[in-house]
Amino acid sequence: MAAEQTEIGRIEIRDGTFIRASISEWKGNLYADLREFIESEKFTGPTRKGIRFHCENWPQFMELVKKLDKKIEETY
Repeated sequence: MAAEQTEIGRIEIRDGTFIRASISEWKGNLYADLREFIESEKFTGPTRKGIRFHCENWPQFMELVKKLDKKIEETY
Protein backbone atom coordinates (compact mmCIF):
# COMPACT_ATOMS: atom_id res chain seq x y z
CA MET A 1 0.00 0.00 0.00
CA ALA A 2 1.44 3.36 -1.05
CA ALA A 3 1.83 6.25 1.38
CA GLU A 4 -0.88 8.90 1.10
CA GLN A 5 0.62 12.29 0.22
CA THR A 6 -0.80 15.73 0.90
CA GLU A 7 0.65 18.51 -1.24
CA ILE A 8 1.54 21.59 0.77
CA GLY A 9 2.78 23.79 -2.07
CA ARG A 10 4.97 24.06 -5.14
CA ILE A 11 7.44 26.40 -6.81
CA GLU A 12 7.75 26.45 -10.60
CA ILE A 13 11.42 26.21 -11.59
CA ARG A 14 10.84 25.99 -15.35
CA ASP A 15 7.94 25.34 -17.68
CA GLY A 16 6.15 22.20 -16.45
CA THR A 17 8.70 21.44 -13.71
CA PHE A 18 8.13 22.24 -10.05
CA ILE A 19 9.62 21.67 -6.64
CA ARG A 20 6.73 20.19 -4.70
CA ALA A 21 6.48 20.06 -0.91
CA SER A 22 4.28 17.36 0.55
CA ILE A 23 3.63 15.46 3.76
CA SER A 24 2.99 11.73 3.85
CA GLU A 25 2.26 9.12 6.47
CA TRP A 26 3.63 5.60 6.26
CA LYS A 27 3.13 2.95 8.93
CA GLY A 28 2.24 5.58 11.51
CA ASN A 29 5.27 7.80 10.76
CA LEU A 30 5.07 11.30 9.27
CA TYR A 31 7.47 12.30 6.48
CA ALA A 32 8.27 15.56 4.67
CA ASP A 33 9.03 15.34 0.97
CA LEU A 34 10.68 17.96 -1.27
CA ARG A 35 10.78 16.61 -4.80
CA GLU A 36 10.95 17.67 -8.41
CA PHE A 37 7.53 17.15 -10.00
CA ILE A 38 6.84 17.18 -13.75
CA GLU A 39 3.61 17.91 -15.62
CA SER A 40 3.77 17.19 -19.36
CA GLU A 41 1.90 15.36 -22.10
CA LYS A 42 4.16 12.31 -21.70
CA PHE A 43 4.42 12.16 -17.89
CA THR A 44 2.91 13.77 -14.83
CA GLY A 45 4.32 12.88 -11.44
CA PRO A 46 7.28 12.99 -9.09
CA THR A 47 10.83 12.33 -10.20
CA ARG A 48 13.66 10.65 -8.33
CA LYS A 49 15.23 14.07 -7.72
CA GLY A 50 14.37 15.04 -4.18
CA ILE A 51 14.51 14.19 -0.54
CA ARG A 52 12.14 12.56 1.94
CA PHE A 53 12.88 12.63 5.62
CA HIS A 54 11.22 11.71 8.88
CA CYS A 55 9.50 14.70 10.48
CA GLU A 56 11.45 14.04 13.69
CA ASN A 57 14.33 15.65 11.78
CA TRP A 58 12.32 18.79 10.90
CA PRO A 59 13.96 21.08 13.55
CA GLN A 60 17.47 20.15 12.33
CA PHE A 61 16.41 20.65 8.72
CA MET A 62 15.04 24.12 9.50
CA GLU A 63 18.29 25.08 11.25
CA LEU A 64 20.15 24.02 8.10
CA VAL A 65 17.80 26.13 5.96
CA LYS A 66 18.43 29.15 8.23
CA LYS A 67 22.19 28.72 7.74
CA LEU A 68 21.71 28.51 3.96
CA ASP A 69 19.51 31.60 4.01
CA LYS A 70 22.08 33.56 6.01
CA LYS A 71 24.91 32.55 3.64
CA ILE A 72 22.83 33.49 0.59
CA GLU A 73 22.02 36.92 2.08
CA GLU A 74 25.73 37.49 2.86
CA THR A 75 26.79 36.44 -0.63
CA TYR A 76 24.12 38.14 -2.72
